[in-house]
Amino acid sequence: MNTENLRQSEGNNQNSSPTTGNQGLVKDLNKAIVFNMIWRSAPTSRADISRASGLNRSTVSSLVDELIAEGYVTELGAGESALGRKPIMLQSNPDAGIIIGVELGVNYIRLIASDIAANVISCNGFAIDPADGMDRIVKTMLEAIESMAASVPSTLRGLIGVGVGVPGLVRSDSGVLAFAPNLKWRDVPLRDIMMSRLGIPVFVDNEANTAAMGERWFGAGVGVENMAYVSVGIGLGVGIVINGELYRGSSGYAGEMGHFTMQPDGPECGCGNRGCWETLASESATIARVVQAIEEGRPTVLAGLAKHRFTMDDLADACVRGDEVAREALEDTGRYLGIGIAGLINTFNPELVIVGSSVGRCSRLVLDEVEKEIRARGLTQLTKDVRVVKAALGADSCAIGGISLVLSDLLSLPKIAL
Repeated sequence: MNTENLRQSEGNNQNSSPTTGNQGLVKDLNKAIVFNMIWRSAPTSRADISRASGLNRSTVSSLVDELIAEGYVTELGAGESALGRKPIMLQSNPDAGIIIGVELGVNYIRLIASDIAANVISCNGFAIDPADGMDRIVKTMLEAIESMAASVPSTLRGLIGVGVGVPGLVRSDSGVLAFAPNLKWRDVPLRDIMMSRLGIPVFVDNEANTAAMGERWFGAGVGVENMAYVSVGIGLGVGIVINGELYRGSSGYAGEMGHFTMQPDGPECGCGNRGCWETLASESATIARVVQAIEEGRPTVLAGLAKHRFTMDDLADACVRGDEVAREALEDTGRYLGIGIAGLINTFNPELVIVGSSVGRCSRLVLDEVEKEIRARGLTQLTKDVRVVKAALGADSCAIGGISLVLSDLLSLPKIAL
């Protein structure tokens, strides 16, 4: 991961209680500021932190000494200096603890472990069957987290936090998965279930929001204040960042644009509606178009796959080989994506739209169609400068975003009770 020029995005303090104002709070605020500066600007020195923060040197030195004693910061040795004594350089201590980010998909689980300096240590991913049900899938996920935590090198604190992105409506303050249409889960207290077994802080959010934060902290969105991440998988969701903050809406469910009606008499959606955007522009919709073409007798190399159980990788391979059915299906997906993204741009005026999808080597074909529709349907004043790019972190955007949820809390300022 590239940790240069990172900005703290938002305090995802799902497990924190407000702190009352007192001298201890002032110290905690200053300590958080110092730790943030070390994490973001390493290698840096006590003098650099004092100059940049406005805190006096003795305060900075005292707080740095505490952070070193707690294991969160380590000294690197002497740095360069034109005059006088060479400064001792500091960085966050990669051996302080382990963070695991998880994407719980509809038919897969992806996990990534990092140290607190955001260096990736381990990755794993595997398929799941949504028919197994909530209890079994969550148990499998927890076992995978425990297995990964046990397999990585030991650290001072071991596993210090887990961040999870899930496909559905999430009350991020409580970590409750309120509704996951494609999994058919309702009112699952996922954070509490996971914390009761793991015994550490757990942060749960919608997968598009989580992926948006992953891209903003470590990917294509680094330094971007207004952006949207469009997650295109079995379903479709959007994570929206406005003025550097994740936009959640009044009840925390903002971004469910995959269930915006695009075709009133269109295909039935798992949410109960018809013609939702995700029924036309998702991975499932793309595969459904190919299946329909096969049933109509159109020639395609995909027709030979047993019971049409092909994946998006199979479809992308066919497209590269010049298969017309595959190409048309992907172009249609790009066209429907572009129609929806044009509306997204007209509404939120982002400077960047990141598309995360599983079309792999054919992503350029899809994005070309997206851009055609944006230019044709969006207001010129809003679309002329917007950039549309594929996710820099690829399939790892959400799992890495899970790591950012934990880091956001670790680096956040104390809450003040008003």
